[in-house]
Amino acid sequence: MIKTLTKKNHSKRMTDLVGVDFSTTATKVVRIKLNKGEYSLAGLDLLPAVDFGETAGRLELPRNMTTYYGCLSYTSPAAVVRMVNTPMAANEEMVSESKLRELLNVTQEYRVSARLIKRGSGKQDSSLLVAAIPDDDARFLVNMFPSGPPAPASLEVSGLAFVSAFLNARGAECKDETVCLLEAGETISHFVFLHKAEVVLVGKMPFGAQTLRKKLAADLGVDDELAANILSDRSINISSSLKSVLDPFVKQISISKDFIERHQSSRISKVYVSGGMSLLPSWSTEVEEMLNTDVVSWSPLEHIEFDSETVPEDMQSQLTRFSAAIGAAIGGFENS
Repeated sequence: MIKTLTKKNHSKRMTDLVGVDFSTTATKVVRIKLNKGEYSLAGLDLLPAVDFGETAGRLELPRNMTTYYGCLSYTSPAAVVRMVNTPMAANEEMVSESKLRELLNVTQEYRVSARLIKRGSGKQDSSLLVAAIPDDDARFLVNMFPSGPPAPASLEVSGLAFVSAFLNARGAECKDETVCLLEAGETISHFVFLHKAEVVLVGKMPFGAQTLRKKLAADLGVDDELAANILSDRSINISSSLKSVLDPFVKQISISKDFIERHQSSRISKVYVSGGMSLLPSWSTEVEEMLNTDVVSWSPLEHIEFDSETVPEDMQSQLTRFSAAIGAAIGGFENS
């Protein structure tokens, strides 16, 4: 979503990209190749998280993960993602950056970009998907790649980047439906509603696995590590603690769900979950019961060829955490 960071166009090289997702808990890296319209996984790795409060240092990627260009995504409380409606002149291809900042209520210190979702006709407003990130964050990320491969080709908000991975994996099965996507991480969660594979509503909430652990730790009088183990244990009933902390989060999803169903005259058929929090066994069950809608897990490696040896054994059960990194790479191919 955020505009390309480099103006260079080397289309011959856009058959091999590394996707890098900077999140709270780790830096997820994938290398994806494109051959005759088919994606294949050439590498996957999990690196330590990056501290944005420190001076940016060069990101050292493993040799087998290095290619000419990198597509970046990141999670930040300061990043903004939103659907906006605004008038557009018939000869206007895109709203100006100053107008986008005004619509998002952000300052000149933000980098903004938008995609036209639906052009209004007559007196109807046009609908745009808009993202904004602080210039300081963009500079920090670019400075992690000072020279040599990979050169940063694009930067996205992780809460939008993962949509490209979803559409590659499950787009065909929901091309005529209205669905909700939940990408839930450590401290921030994003929701995206799709109608016939097109984004119609997005949102972001300061909620994640950390919120659940803190609530459980307080209720049971245990430390954070033990709370994390309890969350992963199917045999322990923690539904009362989960429901109390999930209620405001699910309530916002439910309100958005009702709005979309009325606005699109289409029932939300499924809720697709991804991200680190979706690995918690109790999470999907509680969301399914509270929303009264089928909750479905999916893998970002669906419809991507890969050798089992390419994915380290300890990461095979955590592939959902790589959704944004894979989506960033796929987005790079689609926009090259």
